[in-house]
Amino acid sequence: MSKKKILFFLLLFFIFFIVYKSWFLPGLITAGDLWSYSKATYETRPLFLYAWDLASAAGMGGFVGSLLWIYLNFGLSITIFGKFLGLDWIIVERVFYLFPFIFISIFSSYKLYSEVLSKNVFSFFSIFIFCFNTYILMVVGGGQVAGIAIAYALSPLVIYYFIKIFNSLDKQKIKIIGFSIVASLLLSLQIIFDLRIAYVTLFAILLLWVLKVLENRNKKYFIKSILFIFLVPAFLTFLLNAFWIIPTIVSQKNPIEQFGLAYSSLEAVRFFSFANFENTLSLLHPNWPENIFGKVGFMKPEFLILPILAFSSLLFVRKTKDLRLKTYVLFFALLGLIGAFLAKGANEPFGGVYLWLFDNFPGFIMFRDPTKWYTLVALSYSILIPFSVWNIYGLLSSKFKVQSSKVQFKIKNYIPNLFLILTSLFLILLIRPAIFGQLGGTFKTTEIPSDYVKLEKFLSSQSNFSRTLWIPAIQRFGFYSNFHPAIPAQNLFNTVDYSQILKNLRMPEAEVFLQETGVRYVIVPYDSQGEIYLKDRKYNNEIYQKTINEVKKIPYLKQVGGFGKIAVFEVSNPKDHFWTSSESLDLKYQYLSPVEYKLEVKNAKIGDRIIFSESYDASWIAQSLKFKVQSLKFNNRFNSFTLKDSGDYSLIVYYYPQILVNIGMVISGLTLVLILGALIYFKKRKI
Repeated sequence: MSKKKILFFLLLFFIFFIVYKSWFLPGLITAGDLWSYSKATYETRPLFLYAWDLASAAGMGGFVGSLLWIYLNFGLSITIFGKFLGLDWIIVERVFYLFPFIFISIFSSYKLYSEVLSKNVFSFFSIFIFCFNTYILMVVGGGQVAGIAIAYALSPLVIYYFIKIFNSLDKQKIKIIGFSIVASLLLSLQIIFDLRIAYVTLFAILLLWVLKVLENRNKKYFIKSILFIFLVPAFLTFLLNAFWIIPTIVSQKNPIEQFGLAYSSLEAVRFFSFANFENTLSLLHPNWPENIFGKVGFMKPEFLILPILAFSSLLFVRKTKDLRLKTYVLFFALLGLIGAFLAKGANEPFGGVYLWLFDNFPGFIMFRDPTKWYTLVALSYSILIPFSVWNIYGLLSSKFKVQSSKVQFKIKNYIPNLFLILTSLFLILLIRPAIFGQLGGTFKTTEIPSDYVKLEKFLSSQSNFSRTLWIPAIQRFGFYSNFHPAIPAQNLFNTVDYSQILKNLRMPEAEVFLQETGVRYVIVPYDSQGEIYLKDRKYNNEIYQKTINEVKKIPYLKQVGGFGKIAVFEVSNPKDHFWTSSESLDLKYQYLSPVEYKLEVKNAKIGDRIIFSESYDASWIAQSLKFKVQSLKFNNRFNSFTLKDSGDYSLIVYYYPQILVNIGMVISGLTLVLILGALIYFKKRKI
């Protein structure tokens, strides 16, 4: 390795340390979507997958079979490192998410770069652009490390292995199979971290396939590419993800539509289309650098140099006779343009195209937030810009080459090297807020307030099932578990208006409603991170104090002291998880899992009704030795079971779709074992 390359990589690692220095220091990293877990909350994310989640549907429970790829992501980390090894979340998040993101980003971008531009010695620029563009820095800062960021980091590696398939289509079939298996495995891993980024990556692969087919124009190549680029990876990816795909297909429940119009309407797309075309084309995140939701910054003209550098590659590639290189440069140029067009969402030009795709094209409904398509721009520029820099450097080297050895000794490579230094400084200048430690979110450490530690001990010590109602939303350090689900009031009452939430709580029927819902405590959280009580996107203490004062006036709520700035109020006589209005019926139940309960019924009469205070779903079944009944809706909200036998007996209440999840897990597990076995076999045979 040349001294120049060593210096560049030392600079790169130094920048990584400067930008992510808080990750290498003691302290909790939490912000945005990266919430902290305590050991008491580890049970909410088991490695074993369940079709029903007690914390879903705003703490009222809901079907999550379509989202089990997310649950597996957190289940792996918490079960392996948390439960088995007994590690605190501060360590778990670094070992499983933060440090892997850094390593995978570097390795993945370098592998793609080395495959596409094998003769190019400027890999520093490729890694820097992919790892330090404003899009991924805002994603990481917003706490999306455990999902989007790692899926983003994997995208170059997934594309790399699909390129290896393309390049092997005219070679031994067994080698193609090996590459196809690895590509499928990596794609499935990417899906576990974020399905949307995997979708974006597949779009890039589809575009490359079109260009490769046009480049080769060979019937045999076309057929083999269909088989090994699409059919084999699709089949293996389906089997590896059967644990969530099968329940999704059979249940016919669209997970996006389950979240409501806020996730599936065209109005939501228009609202989330924050970036303009000049932002996306310049790889400038609209929220850079404050990362305040909805606050779009002014266009920074220095970023326009990035697309100029990137698309200059089209001028340089015209002179090369390497058809393969021409295809790659054209591919990444198209990728950048398409990515920039889609990342702007519903904004002009031609914003209606994105709205049509969202409403009609399969899978596009996942992209109410169009900024996920920035991934294509980052991939594009991480290849095109180093290619342009390499050619400009070569042009300058030949331009300033002199014949006299004495003079050449003095000014040899002075101008070309100056160009490299200035380019590096320019790229660093673009992210100067990150360099100078001005970014917030996950770029800073924090501590859990002692008030929340006290509240967690208090709630976790209570063995009886009960829910907590948080006004207006649960705070990131707020405790919740399968026995004490948390309900955000803004979700329960379907409004973000504080006055409307309080009005609903003051209604005459509110006390009975909370009791039937199983709410024992109403909590006004201490907003230690300044994320909840906002006015004009800034923390407002008056809203916090006013909320507490108004809740104190509600007559059926009794304040519980001892939690500092967290205001806790108790609701008297809340209903249990299972309850009945029958005076003679006696119930005792045992929690077996989120999808199964055992009930002991005494003094039952035919027609007695048992209420199960989870969101209504007809797939809940109650079964005894003599009868089986399906759940019926109670009060337009809960599940209920009408007994068909009198006397004393046992009931098993279970969620039927779990059978589909179990079948899917067996299929996925066996497929993974067979794939790993095949890869070991190929490795030993040196195939």
